Amino acid sequence: MFEYRYKNLFIKAIGIGGIETVYILPELSISFDVGRCPDPLVDTSRIFLTHGHLDHSAGLPYYFSQRALKRLPPGEAFVHERLVEPLTRIIQTWHEIEGFQYEIKINAIKPGEYINIKNEYFVTPLKSYHRVPCQGYALLRRSKKLLPQYLNLKGEKIKELKESGLNIFEERDIPLFAFSGDSTIEFIQENQLARRAQVLFIECTYIDEKRPVAKAREWGHIHLDEIIENADLFENERIVLTHFSKRYSPNMIRNTLKTKLPKSLQSRVDVLF
Repeated sequence: MFEYRYKNLFIKAIGIGGIETVYILPELSISFDVGRCPDPLVDTSRIFLTHGHLDHSAGLPYYFSQRALKRLPPGEAFVHERLVEPLTRIIQTWHEIEGFQYEIKINAIKPGEYINIKNEYFVTPLKSYHRVPCQGYALLRRSKKLLPQYLNLKGEKIKELKESGLNIFEERDIPLFAFSGDSTIEFIQENQLARRAQVLFIECTYIDEKRPVAKAREWGHIHLDEIIENADLFENERIVLTHFSKRYSPNMIRNTLKTKLPKSLQSRVDVLF
């Protein structure tokens, strides 16, 4: 697995277009997608699934089964609302095939909803655009800041106002990490949280003229040329391009990015093969 660390974020990842996608944040015990369920995923308590294509979701029944086998508490999967019923049905079929049942938790979640992961950390879905129901996600850190009108007050006065019951704080969500899932370029155009995330994992399935932008859009993916065209939208500190088609070798990807990426992106871009 590819290991990626930036500031306080640590991610174990696999991201190969059409083969396997899974991003595990072990310190928060969450994962975005399940891929084929690599071993470290089994100890993860919450999964946020982008969509049902098998390179992203195939390991879900195995994940639930392995947690039962290891006598761990049931894992919990959060999915697009249109996937709850078919995924539940698939796993119930595996109950029948395996000859025993294990507890599963599959919950619908949609943009505008928030799941508290740990203390000040939350996950919320982001709208994405693919050929099947799909959504990206953002990991947020929620902090409280004094309202502007109270910034100049001394500590004793702030304490007094707090004890009086007056709300003197505003909540701010800081996007630490965002993941596009499979999507067209509209994901970055229409999601401010994705544009502002400290670290953005964004799919870049196609990079050359043999698979042009029109073909990428037809199949619900992003072409490198579209990322370049929208370079001014990316406010991120780090941008990880992922989900490259297997038709491209690592050397071809590196050389193409070196040749085509503008300087405004080159210094911030990492790649996941």
